[in-house]
Amino acid sequence: MFEDESVDVACPQCGQRNSLLVRALEEQAEIHFVCVKCGAGVKLEANEFRARLDAVRAELHDLEREAARDPGARTRRPRKDDFNI
Repeated sequence: MFEDESVDVACPQCGQRNSLLVRALEEQAEIHFVCVKCGAGVKLEANEFRARLDAVRAELHDLEREAARDPGARTRRPRKDDFNI
């Protein structure tokens, strides 16, 4: 779903934002790239990114499931006998 999107990664030396495809971060455990501004070599570990992406996908799945529920379906209104004090 997000494979064709890009994510900006800041260079640790100059702060320049470099765009990387999400697909590349999903496929490899480490990404090595060269900053477009200062030419510094940057190593990025993708494990934390993948974990966060999985959490976003799970939340999106929950939202889609909630949106797909029948809005006309009535839920039972709680009654006073339903509560224990």
